[in-house]
This record gives sequence, C-alpha cells and structure tokens, in this order.
Amino acid sequence: MFKDKIILVVLFFLFSSIKGANQGALLKSMILPGWGEKTMREDSRAKLFMYTDIAIVFTHILGKSFERWYVDEYSGYAELYANADMQGKDYSFILNMSTYNTMSDYNQDMSNQRNFDDIYNNQDYNWEWKNKQSRYRFNELRESSIIASKFAEFAIAGLIINRFISCVDVIYLKNKDIGFEMDAYLVPDRNDGVSLNLSFLSKK
Repeated sequence: MFKDKIILVVLFFLFSSIKGANQGALLKSMILPGWGEKTMREDSRAKLFMYTDIAIVFTHILGKSFERWYVDEYSGYAELYANADMQGKDYSFILNMSTYNTMSDYNQDMSNQRNFDDIYNNQDYNWEWKNKQSRYRFNELRESSIIASKFAEFAIAGLIINRFISCVDVIYLKNKDIGFEMDAYLVPDRNDGVSLNLSFLSKK
C-alpha cells in the first residue's frame, strides 16, 4: 500500500510538472528514452538513454535466446538419457524429473505422502535416468534456463525504469533553473530485485 502511494505521488509530480509543449517531450521519453532530451537539444543525455535502451533490449533478446536453447538442451537430454517423452509436458513434470530417478520412485513417494492425485498413471510420463549424474546434469540445464529467463525478465523491468528515469530527467531539464537538483540511482533489495531511489535537492 505504501509503495502504491509513492507511485501515485511520483506520477502526479511527473504530469503536473510539465505543461504545454513540454508535455510532448515527456511523452516522447515514455516512448523512447532520450527522445525527449533530444527535442530539448540535450544530445549527450539523449544518447546515454538511447544507448542504454538498446543495451537492455539486446539483453532481453539474449536472455530469451539462451532460455530457449537450454530448454531444447534439457528436453533432448531427457529423451536421450531418461527415455522420456517431453512433448507437451508441463513444468511440474520437468521438476519431478529433476528430483526423482524414475517415475516409479516419484509415484511411490506420492503414495507414501498420500498425494494420490499427483501420481502418474499414464506411461507417456514414464522416465528412468541411466544414473544420478545424468539427472544432475539435467537439473543443471533446467536451472540455467531459469537464470536466462530471469535475465530476460530483469531487462523488461530495465526498459520500464529507463523510461521512467528519462521522463524525470526531462522534468529536471525543464525545471533546473528554478532551484533544485535531481539524483537517481538503483539499489539491490533482499528479494533479488532492485529499488529505484530518487532525490530532489534544493540548490540554495
């Protein structure tokens, strides 16, 4: 709830601080970071935001490409070393394969826990790893696909943050002569994310 209020305050500040023709610069920075700065003839700042956006887009594409590659790798690996049919299987099946050596071991454990609805009765879900090392390798590929996916997700967040900072920068450029300075920086948080910190300081 507190974060929602902060976001509302910041959004109100953004749209109330820019008026008239300068609203166009704000809108341009929302579409493409640096475009608003470009219209205000701040070429060096514009290039910084634009190049950052290109780098973030590249990171997203790279992350998604690696994710698909790892998924293909562990799927093919499972078919080769566990004699598993990977076609149309959900992610819970992937997790179970990475935890149990065989479908029989998994079903026995589910039965012991009385999770009868989770037992596989269809032989299309059968698997049997040749050895534990093969299963460990499969799990490594699975975890690598998750890491690649996280990079891609972080890049999406980066695109949003870059646009937000560019919008704030446009406001700063518009109001820099009326007596305040702006500072923006990212801080890692405890949940593997980041927080955006903005500060507005009086020049007086």
